[in-house]
Amino acid sequence: MSTLALGHLELPALRLALRVADLGSVAAAAREQDLLPATATAAIRRLEGHLKVKLFARSSRALRTTPEGAQFLARVREALLLLDHGVGELHAPMTQVRGVLRLGVSTDLGTQVIRPLLDEFLQRHPLIELDLLVSDRVTDLSREPVDAAIRYGEPTQADQIVRHLADNTAILVASPEYLQRAGTPLSVADLSGHEGIALRLAGRSGLVWKLLDHGSPVEVRPRIRRVADNGLMTRLWAIDGHGIALKSKLDVAADRAAGRLVQVLPKVESPPYPLVLALARGTHLSARMRVLGDFLKARLI
Repeated sequence: MSTLALGHLELPALRLALRVADLGSVAAAAREQDLLPATATAAIRRLEGHLKVKLFARSSRALRTTPEGAQFLARVREALLLLDHGVGELHAPMTQVRGVLRLGVSTDLGTQVIRPLLDEFLQRHPLIELDLLVSDRVTDLSREPVDAAIRYGEPTQADQIVRHLADNTAILVASPEYLQRAGTPLSVADLSGHEGIALRLAGRSGLVWKLLDHGSPVEVRPRIRRVADNGLMTRLWAIDGHGIALKSKLDVAADRAAGRLVQVLPKVESPPYPLVLALARGTHLSARMRVLGDFLKARLI
């Protein structure tokens, strides 16, 4: 790309183009940035004119990035991330903890476990600002406006940088009221006679529970009556007495301590899986991310 072309590129237009690609809609990106759709469309067209490349292919039903657009916007995302970090650390030593912390976390983990920890972290570091993305869908760090995500499970990308925060398993839980009404299962086979509550995540329906019974693998197909793609909803259903749920041990620790939920079949649980801090490329070098990782690891032991 020529120096003249680079001189015509505007940061707001580049940021807008990234959100259009993320959301698949100019109108949605415009609403997010408080712009008129016509203004956003004109900005994208000006950007494409300067680049002499179409970034998006439009049809009556959908908008998608062109191959050239996808390649260019991936580089733009990396460049803007580095620029944001540079601005955040301007006039500050590399060891000073300051700037905006953009973090993704799931609903149940975020509300039950991470929220109070982040409150404590912000009290310790008054120059940190928090921008939290709360969602149960798997966060793609290359597509979301976050520096890192706190998530369960090993990373799917071989080059993904992660910090291990804690070990975890999923356990079966129900409210005391439900167990009093429906009876307490004494074996895995008894689960087929109980109402189940399932969490549906990307690629997993939640209708089949893969568990370890005294260490031996088993598959359980409970009678699922309630399914949601939101962990907070499934936990509240369990608390309200609507059935047995398979929940992260960390997510329901407070409910078990308060007596709102009871563990069912204590010798039955999922295979172990970690809680990790997954980092976007380059963010592991920032002081705030290193300090956050150290803090969470120490508090989650």
